[in-house]
Amino acid sequence: MKVLVGGIYHESHSFSNVLTDLESFRDVLFLEGRDSIDQLRSTTSEMAGFIKGLEECGFEMVPTLWAWGLSTAPVEAKTLDLFISIVQRAIEEAGEIDGILFALHGAMVAEQALDGDGYILSKFREFVGQDIPIVVTLDFHANISELMVEKADAIVGYDTYPHVDQVERGFEAADLLVRTVQGEIKPVMVIEKPTMVVVPNVQLTDKEPMKQLISLAHETETEPGVLSVTVAGGFAYSDVPEIGPSIVVVTHNDRAAAVMHARNISNRFESLREEFTPQLSGVSDAVARAVESGNHPVILADVGDNIGAGTPGDSTFILRELLEQKTESAVVIIADPEAVSLSIAAGVGQTVSLVVGGKTDRFHGDPVELTATVRLISDGVFRNRGHMRDGIVEDMGRTAVVESDGIKIVLTEKKMPPWNLEQLRSVGIAPEHEKIIVLKSAVAFRAAYELIAGEIIEVNSPGLSSVDLTQFEYRNIRSGMFPSDEAETT
Repeated sequence: MKVLVGGIYHESHSFSNVLTDLESFRDVLFLEGRDSIDQLRSTTSEMAGFIKGLEECGFEMVPTLWAWGLSTAPVEAKTLDLFISIVQRAIEEAGEIDGILFALHGAMVAEQALDGDGYILSKFREFVGQDIPIVVTLDFHANISELMVEKADAIVGYDTYPHVDQVERGFEAADLLVRTVQGEIKPVMVIEKPTMVVVPNVQLTDKEPMKQLISLAHETETEPGVLSVTVAGGFAYSDVPEIGPSIVVVTHNDRAAAVMHARNISNRFESLREEFTPQLSGVSDAVARAVESGNHPVILADVGDNIGAGTPGDSTFILRELLEQKTESAVVIIADPEAVSLSIAAGVGQTVSLVVGGKTDRFHGDPVELTATVRLISDGVFRNRGHMRDGIVEDMGRTAVVESDGIKIVLTEKKMPPWNLEQLRSVGIAPEHEKIIVLKSAVAFRAAYELIAGEIIEVNSPGLSSVDLTQFEYRNIRSGMFPSDEAETT
C-alpha cells in the first residue's frame, strides 16, 4: 500500500503587511522529497506520527514536501501553486497511490483563495478522484470550512494549546487512514461552527473554559461509532467567512450521530461565550506588578505582539515601560535586523547607540532610542528541547545581546516565537535565573516557561494580535458573530 505524506502549513494574518513568499517558508522549515521524512522522523511533529503509524502497518510512504512558515500575510499565489505542483508531481511519479496523509494548518489564506486549505484539498481531490481517502491534521487554531470537510475523508485537529500533541494526532490520522484503506471503517464527517470569534489567549486547553470542551470531546470519542472529535478554537486574525471555532465529528458511517454530537459540543461552546472574554492587565500596571513581585522569573506575556499569530516581534510598548519604570533587571527579545547589524559592527564589549523596534508597521509602537553595551554575538541557531518542537532546529538569524540600564535585549534578524527555553540559553541567558522576561506570545510560551515561572502576567498590549478586535476592518466574516456584532450594537 502506498500513502502520500507531507505538509503545507501556514496561519495567515489578513492584516499583516509582511509578504509570505517562498523565502518565508525556506527561512523557517522547507523540506522536499525524502528529506521531509528523514529530518522529521525523531521530532515532535505530525510527520513523526505519520511515519510511526504507517510503518507499523507496513505501508509505503510517498514523500512530497514539508513547508512550514511563521504566521504572516496571506500566501502569495505562485508559492502555494508551487507547493501543490510538488504534490501533483509526486502523485504522477508514484503511479497508483492508496491514500493521502497530510498536515495542514486550517487557517491559511492565499491570494487565490480565502480558504487556502480548502483550495489545497480541492486540488488534491482533483488529482486522485473521489475514491482515494484523504486524511489531514489541523492546528488548534484552524478556521475549518465546509469545503475542507467536503474534500477530506477525515480531519484530526490538535487537542492541546500550547501544541504538544502533534505526534499523537499524526498517529491518530495515520490510524484512521490505514483502517479506511483496509475497509475496516467508512468515515462520515460533519462540522458545526459556533457564531463566535475567540482570541488566542483564552484558548488555553488545560484551563477553563476550553478545558471542559476538550473533556467533552474526549468523552464523545468513547461513544459507539465515534472515530474522532476535533474542537478547534479558530484564528481571530484571518478575515474569512469560516473564521471562528469549529466542532468536527467523524463517525463510522453514521451521519445522524455525527450531527448530534457536533451540535451538542457546539451548543456548549456557545453557552460559554462570556467566559471567552479576556481580562488582561494594561502595560503600565503589568510592568509595575512584575517589578514588585518576589516570584521570579516573572513572565510578561506580550499578547499584542504574539509572533505565532502573525506579528513582527518588534513591539516596543513593554520595553519602553520597563525603561521608564527604571526596571533593574529584565530580558526582552526584539526582531530588528538593523539593530543587529549595528551591534555586530560595534563588537562585543563596545557601547553602541541604537534605535530599537517599532519599524515594521503602525501597530507596535515607536522605535526606542537607547545606548547599550554589546554582550554577545551569535549565529542565532539552536535546537529545541522539550515538549514543543523537540529536535527541530531553529534559526533566528544573526543575533546580538545588548544591555541597557540593566535590561538585556536579545536582538534577532528573524522573528522567533518563544516556545523553547533553548532560545535564551543559546545566547548565554539562563531564563530560570532572570527576574523579568518579556515573551512575545499569548499561550505557546507556556509549554516551556510554565515549568520555571514564578509568576505569569498576560499583558493587554497593542498590536496585530491584540485582544481588541475592533481595530481591524473585517470585510468577509459572517454576520452575527460574538463579540464583534455585540460591540457594534452596544
